[in-house]
Amino acid sequence: ESAATSPAQVAAIEATGADSAIAPAADSLATTGRSTLARLSYYEPMYVAVGKNGDTTARFQLSFKYRIIMPDDLRSKALFDNLYFAYTQTSIWDLSATSAPFRDTSYMPQLFYYIPDTGWKSDWFTRMGIAAGVGHESNGQAGPESRGINIVFVRPTWEFGNVDDYHVTVSPKLYYYLSKSDNEDIADYRGYMDLLIKYGSPDGWQLATTLRKGTKHWYGSVDTQLTYPLARLLGSKWGGYLWVGYFNGYGEDLLDYNQRQHWVARIGYSIAR
Repeated sequence: ESAATSPAQVAAIEATGADSAIAPAADSLATTGRSTLARLSYYEPMYVAVGKNGDTTARFQLSFKYRIIMPDDLRSKALFDNLYFAYTQTSIWDLSATSAPFRDTSYMPQLFYYIPDTGWKSDWFTRMGIAAGVGHESNGQAGPESRGINIVFVRPTWEFGNVDDYHVTVSPKLYYYLSKSDNEDIADYRGYMDLLIKYGSPDGWQLATTLRKGTKHWYGSVDTQLTYPLARLLGSKWGGYLWVGYFNGYGEDLLDYNQRQHWVARIGYSIAR
């Protein structure tokens, strides 16, 4: 989830004035002040999971974002007050191969403007957020295995229903390729949009599916992740989530963006979803 200002934080600011102590986002790595950890929060889901369909593979992802400027008024929608740097790293680990090498790793830094609630109101959605910026993705290889793209993107997010209970989230990430080195036909397989659809509750299970449709044939992919709080399964001492994932289609890793792998289901552990 993103570094959002919760309704309770907004109420506290309104009650005490803009000069009160900063209340960082609920998913920040510190709970008070303007320290580095208070500016750092989760971004994309973070997990590790293992599955088998032919080969046995593990997939894991790390992802954080950093708020560059912490404004006195967390309600500010100014550009520089809501500028983030994010870094995501996703790896596919081939556990079946000799010496168990990593099949591929994607490195994804981004710089973007983000607000979780634009304040726009409508009868058909509860809340709307927006993100827009530039991103890079590459696999860090050289020669024929080198892959890389640079994009500019915009990502609106709409939430429907009670956001504190089970509700629907729809978040299309629309992008344009600034460059496509070593993979000029990647849009044929990935297209120009990642469509994320989620249904779930902050304290219960959540099903999140990302759909891609390439510009040619029926190329594309389905990436589904089901999570459930371990505290509800094993007791309150546990943190994180049970993670179950399914992938089918093209481009689970950047190296093989134009090759269809076996569909694969995995099970594992997630610390952020």
